[in-house]
Amino acid sequence: MKASTTHPMRALVGATLATVLLVQPATAQDSEPVLEEIIVTAAYREQGLMDVPVSVSAVTGEMILDTGIQKAEDVQFLVPNFSITETGIATNVFIRGIGSGINQGFEQSVGTYIDGIYYGRAQMIRAPFLDLERVEVLRGPQSILFGKNSVAGALNISTASPTDIFEGNFLISNEFEHNETIIEGVLSGPLADGLRGRVAARMRNLDGYMSNATLNRDEPEREDWSVRAQLEWDVSDTLMATLKAEVGEFDVTGRHIEIINELPAAAGPFTGLQYNQILQAVFGADPSVGNIVQDEIRSSNGDFSNNETSTFALTLDWALGDYELKSITGYTDFEYDEFCDCDFTGASVFGAALQEKYEQFSQEFRLSSPLGETFDWIAGVYYQTSDHEYFDQIIVPTDSILVPAINLSSPGAGDLVAGTQAAREANVDNDVISGFAQFNWNMSDTWTLQVGGRVTNDQRDGDRNLVILAEDFSALPAAQVAAPVVYANAFAISSANLAALGPTGDFFIAALGSHPVDGSRDETKFSPEVKLVWNASDDAMLYGSFARGFKSGSFDFRANNRNFYPDMPTSFEFDDEENTNWELGGKFSLGDTAELNVAVFFTDFEELQISIFDGVLGFNVGNAAKAEVVGLELDGRWAPAEWLMISGGLAWTDFEFTDFQNGQCYFGRAPDIDLDGDGTPELCDYTGESNQLVSDVQGNLNFDFVWPVGTDLELRALYNLFYTSEYDASATFDPKLVQKGYSMHNIRVGLGAESGRWEVAILGRNLSDEKVLQFGGDTPLAGSTFGAGSNYAFYGRGRQVTLQALLRF
Repeated sequence: MKASTTHPMRALVGATLATVLLVQPATAQDSEPVLEEIIVTAAYREQGLMDVPVSVSAVTGEMILDTGIQKAEDVQFLVPNFSITETGIATNVFIRGIGSGINQGFEQSVGTYIDGIYYGRAQMIRAPFLDLERVEVLRGPQSILFGKNSVAGALNISTASPTDIFEGNFLISNEFEHNETIIEGVLSGPLADGLRGRVAARMRNLDGYMSNATLNRDEPEREDWSVRAQLEWDVSDTLMATLKAEVGEFDVTGRHIEIINELPAAAGPFTGLQYNQILQAVFGADPSVGNIVQDEIRSSNGDFSNNETSTFALTLDWALGDYELKSITGYTDFEYDEFCDCDFTGASVFGAALQEKYEQFSQEFRLSSPLGETFDWIAGVYYQTSDHEYFDQIIVPTDSILVPAINLSSPGAGDLVAGTQAAREANVDNDVISGFAQFNWNMSDTWTLQVGGRVTNDQRDGDRNLVILAEDFSALPAAQVAAPVVYANAFAISSANLAALGPTGDFFIAALGSHPVDGSRDETKFSPEVKLVWNASDDAMLYGSFARGFKSGSFDFRANNRNFYPDMPTSFEFDDEENTNWELGGKFSLGDTAELNVAVFFTDFEELQISIFDGVLGFNVGNAAKAEVVGLELDGRWAPAEWLMISGGLAWTDFEFTDFQNGQCYFGRAPDIDLDGDGTPELCDYTGESNQLVSDVQGNLNFDFVWPVGTDLELRALYNLFYTSEYDASATFDPKLVQKGYSMHNIRVGLGAESGRWEVAILGRNLSDEKVLQFGGDTPLAGSTFGAGSNYAFYGRGRQVTLQALLRF
């Protein structure tokens, strides 16, 4: 007799679904359904979602709980035209096809704001969610009220506030496929007359969902914890003060990277061999490097990322008669320490150590007039100062296979590379001051003209040093100092750049091999917005808008070279990115049971800031492109019955580079742009192409069921479907790294008290076990050094089945 092999949790899922189907919705109360209003702060005031003339999607705290969302990256499955992906050394955040590239010197095209405080580093968005009221995704330039470079949109996050009555909750969950445990607790309530407090804490452990064959462990392992405390004090009848402190740490061991798409070398000493075969057969690497297919098995000598964050904020709300004055004072501190086995194989090739520290202080004052008058307005001033420090090392260990590889073509030269490193340090001090105002002229009961603008002065000083040293940070012997192989072959520093870096003969001896470069920027920009709103009826609002935005220029933290080609984006400084956006939209209420939001947009980008990996070890950064984006966005809700809520969204996006003639070529694509005029093409023309991570069509559909069971129990079921058409997951638009269109299915079924005091639920995410390519590129050195085609790829998490218990009191 054959034993059953049914997974116990899959059996539980099946039994739970069967229970749902057996419960008859006819047992629900027979009353008319009414949509509950969703409150947002997209216009700096608390307003209903349907009253704000902006393309915005809101995810409530309840939806975050029901769908098992852990962090901002998960929100993209509920909001079309919004994506977050992790790369080898950075985090990409995109709205409407636009985001910041891979360079720590970039400001963020999608601004992240938590309780009104700007979070200036993309890496900070990897932090886990804790006790949130809602998450708003605002699409399109948000330059007036949010400002600070939000040219693509904004992620506006509101944490839960202290309450007037004592309450709390405790949640524990365990995911069985990858052994993930989450424990979260919240306490809130009055502490004294006029004084309220709230404390929330969370911890998470994850064993990993990809096997590392080299180290015989699952990766990425995660350990997260965070704590937030808030005090809310009614200082007087007209003044309320809110003090918030939050600290957290999220540590990751290993990565979700695989090597795929290996092609044999077409020429040279390794002709006919794939990269993994070269590493094994020629250089004797461990056989584990042979994992070259997408099978959730990788080879690596180990990676880690340790991240610490802290935020302190004081918010003062004054009622000055009918006017309101708000002061937001914030301090954020973020730092991380990472090691990346950035050859992405189990062989000893090279590694990269990265450290970043970011401190920011900000102060904002806002004054707003009462609503309902012929004229109403909101105005304010904003100040921010930040100190950004970055350090990285590219390390070639003494046992690196680069040593014998270089010796093959240049006998003895490879020995000079062994035990060397390129260490790079960059710093930027930034001061920003801006003033903004938005005026509404209510011309009649149905027409409103909205005019606004922000003037921003951005000053920053930056410097960068690149130094070649021994692995232990000691000075190199003279023989290695004078050998171009050290900086050219090992660290991709072109010998043609040495004149710019320093005197060729004594460059590495003088100044300990550094190439100090520095610069200063002082820019003042005006960002206008004009919007016309027509309230055609109580159930229909139409609007049209024009806006211009900009993202500040800055300094390139990661380039290995300076000005090799006169027009190539490798200089230390890059300029502002600017855009113009036209938008038509409408918000419609269909009785009390349905809502529909529509937006059509056209955005023109100039001086688009890009960062593209060169396939070796360097990144090319600068204002390299122009682009146009056209799109349509729909979202809505419908409650056909009291026991059923249907919601969803759909986005169609057409992105085109209208001028992009200096893109980095992926391995295998012949260059077609000759920038330096020597008759040899060096780069590729991507004019007419779409951008990375842009899907033509994205959408989601949600069914939320609530049924009474017996006299005091309630059964809740949520089904979420996410769909995306194909997209290219690489910054070089490699056709081998196209993720085909797919659908993802998520479900939650819970049984609990009708009062909401307790609930036990089972969650299934990615039930069809889709293997989703999130980001990829050329495997470092595979093509440039060995002549063999190879890609690295970040893959998302597969099927997850979670048991969750929630207690409220």
